[in-house]
Amino acid sequence: MKKLSITLFSILFTINTFAQKNEHSERKNSLTIGSGLPIVQKTMLQFEQELSTNWSIGENISYHYGLLGSTQVWSGPKLELLGRYYFDDQSIKYGKNWFAQVKAGAALFTNPLASDDNFDANAFLQEEVSGITQAVLVNGQRVPIFSNGNNWMTIGGGIAFGYKNITCNGWIFEAFVGYHYWSSPNYFTEEFKSWVEDPQNIYDDNVNIAIDNIEDGTDALWKLTYGFPVDLQIKVGKILNW
Repeated sequence: MKKLSITLFSILFTINTFAQKNEHSERKNSLTIGSGLPIVQKTMLQFEQELSTNWSIGENISYHYGLLGSTQVWSGPKLELLGRYYFDDQSIKYGKNWFAQVKAGAALFTNPLASDDNFDANAFLQEEVSGITQAVLVNGQRVPIFSNGNNWMTIGGGIAFGYKNITCNGWIFEAFVGYHYWSSPNYFTEEFKSWVEDPQNIYDDNVNIAIDNIEDGTDALWKLTYGFPVDLQIKVGKILNW
């Protein structure tokens, strides 16, 4: 019990010392964290560096855990670079600031169709060659089915308007809302689409797969979840004494 009390006292003393150290420190660097909604689950880690009294730049690193937590459906890392303009002097040690933000970035997500066993096994007389799932053409040649294999990359960016509150102890509470766009999934290669549309090619109709329906369906799902145009984020963090 005595050891536990000493440990707790040491932790509280360290936290209090760190807080006092940041009470009147400069706001050169800050670190904030956040997470996504239950449907789009993710963890975000944002670093921000002050450039001048009104401008700053930052990096937002996030990891998506997949749609509804399914790692097969669009899970993976995302990196965003951002720039901010603060309407008030941000060199003030603590206070409330409104800001405008612009960002751009890229993410590498999983391809849900690449792990569909029924699709792989029955649909298009396919097999893996050097780890890439391929379809059989009429003349015996093979072409890749998926344009990006098991993963694909989305790129995008956006603009937002937000608010940041910094306490005298250096704690950060910020939120912003805006518009963003991320390129939607593109799963199938043009060679494969041509092969499917060729009436000479026969595949298992019982699978009942229509390429256009798959692309339209995934595109609609993307726009309602990951690609939803409204960008709303709430984060908490701390001024770093670097």
